[in-house]
Amino acid sequence: MSHDPAGNAHGTDAALRDITERHRRLQMIIDGTGAGTWEWNVQDGRMWVNERWAQIVGYTRDELAPITPDTFFRLVHPDDLAQSNARLREHLEGRSPHYDSLCRMRHKDGHWIWVQDRGRVYEWDAHGQPQWMAGAHADVTDLQTARQDAANMRQRLQAVVDASDEVAVIATDIDGVVNLFNTGAQKLLGYTPAEVVGRVNPGLFHDPDEMMEYLRPQADADGRVPTVFEALTAHATQGTWSHQWTYVRKDGERRQVRLSISPLDGNDGHRIGYVGMAVDITPLLEVREQAYLAAEKFAGAFSSAALGMALVSLEGRWLDVNDALCGILGYTRAELLAVDFQTVTHADDLNTDLALVADLLNGRRDHYHMDKRYLGKRGNIVWGRLSVSLVRSEHGEPLHFVSQIQDVTAQRQSSLQLRESEQRTRVTLDAVADMVLTLDLHGLIQYANAAATRALAGEGAAPLTGGQIQDVMELTTEYAPRSPLDIAVLLDPESNAVDLHSDLLLSVGAQLLPVDLTRAWLRAEDGQVSGAVWVIRDVTQQRARQREARHLAEVDPLTELSNRRGFEAHLQQAITRVARTGQSASLMFIDLDNFKPVNDSHGHLAGDAMLWAVANVLRHGVRDSDIVARLGGDEFAVILAGCSLKRARRIASDLLDGVRTLTIPWDLQRLSVGASIGIAAIGGSMSVDDAVAAADAQCYLAKAAGKNNVQVETPTMEGLDPLDVETTEGGEG
Repeated sequence: MSHDPAGNAHGTDAALRDITERHRRLQMIIDGTGAGTWEWNVQDGRMWVNERWAQIVGYTRDELAPITPDTFFRLVHPDDLAQSNARLREHLEGRSPHYDSLCRMRHKDGHWIWVQDRGRVYEWDAHGQPQWMAGAHADVTDLQTARQDAANMRQRLQAVVDASDEVAVIATDIDGVVNLFNTGAQKLLGYTPAEVVGRVNPGLFHDPDEMMEYLRPQADADGRVPTVFEALTAHATQGTWSHQWTYVRKDGERRQVRLSISPLDGNDGHRIGYVGMAVDITPLLEVREQAYLAAEKFAGAFSSAALGMALVSLEGRWLDVNDALCGILGYTRAELLAVDFQTVTHADDLNTDLALVADLLNGRRDHYHMDKRYLGKRGNIVWGRLSVSLVRSEHGEPLHFVSQIQDVTAQRQSSLQLRESEQRTRVTLDAVADMVLTLDLHGLIQYANAAATRALAGEGAAPLTGGQIQDVMELTTEYAPRSPLDIAVLLDPESNAVDLHSDLLLSVGAQLLPVDLTRAWLRAEDGQVSGAVWVIRDVTQQRARQREARHLAEVDPLTELSNRRGFEAHLQQAITRVARTGQSASLMFIDLDNFKPVNDSHGHLAGDAMLWAVANVLRHGVRDSDIVARLGGDEFAVILAGCSLKRARRIASDLLDGVRTLTIPWDLQRLSVGASIGIAAIGGSMSVDDAVAAADAQCYLAKAAGKNNVQVETPTMEGLDPLDVETTEGGEG
C-alpha cells in the first residue's frame, strides 16, 4: 500500500486499477474464444467471470452478482463438490501442475449439465503463496452423454454374449491369455470365469493326446512343436476358421465341439486378440452313432428284405412277420402273431391308421403311407414309416394287407434336435443388435435376423428372405457418400473391397448410418464358395470417438492449429497427392523473430497471447484448403496444396507483412514480433523428413540473412514449374 505526502493511503485504488486493467486485457485476448472464463483472488476471495461463464449455466452475470466462490459452490452438484475441492487443494498446495475437474452444475432451468473446469495459479505473493488464479469452463454435456451411451452399448453387447448359453464364447489377447469367458463356455467346460480369465491359455481345454498328434507334424527344423494357441490362430490370421475338436471339461468328461476362431483387430487395424465360438455337437454325434449302430444291428435281418414286413388280416391280426420287424419292435415272432397291430399302435395314432385302412377296404385308395408310433416291448416308443397296400383276390375281394415298416426313430430324434438347434440359433441371432444376413453369390437373401429386417425394411415388415439384397440396401463411403458400392463386388470371394473400406455408410431411407461390415464365406460339400454371411454393425458412436480422439491428438490446444503429429499426417497426404497428380505444392516454415524477449520480459501469458495472435494472422492469410500448423514453441508451418514457389513467395510476403504490423496491448505497451520464413517445393518422391529438412534449411537462411525476410529454395530445371522461372533466386528482403 502506498501513501501520498499527506500520509493518505492509495493502495486500494491501485489494486482496483490493477484488477480493472487485468480484466480489460484478458477480455481482449480470451473473450473471443467463446469459453467461460474466470479469475479468482485466492487470498481475499474476489472473483470475476465473463458473460459466457454465466450463460453456460443459463444466467447473466447480473443475475449471479455478486459472484464469489460461493456462487460456484451453490451451483455444483453436491456429489461432485468434494472431489472438485480436493483437486483445487492439490493444485494450490503445489501437488499438481493445474486444477482440472469434471463436475455437474445446475442450470437455471433446473437440469444438470456437465462442465469441464480447468485453471491454474499464475501469480504468487512475496511469500510464495498463491494470489491469482485463472481458468475456463466448457460445457461437455454432449460428450459425457456420448461416453455414457458407449458404456451402455458395451454392457448390452456383453449381455448379448452372455445370453446364449448354447454357444461357448472365449476371447483372448494377442498372447493367448483368456479375457472373455461367457456363460456358454462355463456350461460347456465346467470352469468359472474367475478360474480362467487372465489366468490360462485356451489350449488347456483341448484333449492333450489329440492335440499332440495334430501338432507333431508341425515341428520346425529344431524339433520345436508350436503351442496349441499358435497352431490354431495361425489358421485364423485372415478370417474365421472352423474345425472339430475334443474338449476336456474340468471334471474330465470329453465333449466334441465345432470350434470357429476369428481374429480381433483394434481401431487402428492392429491385431489385438482372437475370439473362439464353440458349439457342443456331442448329442448330435451320439444320435448319428445310434443310427449307425441300429443299421449295423439289423443288417443281417434285412438280408432278404430291406424293411420290416408283415402280412396282416382284415381284422388287424399279424399273419406273418419277418425278423427285421421283430427287431424293430423288440418282440419275438410268436409274440407278434398272438396280437393285432392295434395292440402295439400308439393310441394317438390309431384312429388315423384305422381311417386309412377303411379307405383301402372301401376302394377309395390303393395304398397309404404314414408315420406312426409303435409301442415297443420295453415300453419304448418306436417311430415307424408305414406303407400299406391291400391284396385282393381274383374276384376283387379283400384278402389281407401287406405292410412295410421302416424304423425312423433316430431320424425323427435327429430332425427334432436339428429343428430345436436351428430355433435356438435363430432366437439367438434375433437377440443380437447387429444386422446378420445370409446371401447366395447372386445377392439372394436366404436369411435376415430381426435387426436386419427392422433396419432395412422397417418395424413390423415382412421377412426379407427370398428378396435381392440390392433392392433393400445401399452401401457407400464417407469418402464418396454419393457413389454406391457395387454389391456384386462385395459378394465376390476374390474381392477385398470390404477390407479396403473402414468408412462404410449404410443408406437407410434418407439417413446415412456409419457401419462396419464383416463377411464369412459359406462353402458347399465340394469346397466351393456358395454364399456369404454378412454381419453389419452400427458404429456411429465408435466413429465419433475416433474423430474426437484424432482431433485431440492432432490439434494444438493453445492456437487450435494442427500440432506436429497432425502436420506430418497432412504433409504425407500432400506428398502422395503430388506423386499421383503431378500438381505443384509448397511447404513454408515460419520462425518468429524476437519472441523470446516477449516471454522473458512479460511472462508466458503474454507469450501465449502473441502466439494466438500470430496464429490468427497465419490462419486468415491463407486459403481454407491450406494447412497451418504450430510445430512447437514459436515455430509454425504452412502446407500450400496446388501452389507454386512463385505464388508461395507472394503469400509468404503478405504473411510477413501481417506479422510485422501485428501488435498486442500488454501492460500499457504494445508488443510485436517479426518472422523468418523459408519455402521449399514438395516433391512426390520425398519423405516427410526430406520435405521438412528442405523448408527448414530455407528458414535457417532467412534467419542468417538478418531475420524478418523470406527465403525460397532454387528449383531444379528438371520438372520446373513455369510459374517458378522468374523466381529462382534464393531470397527476398
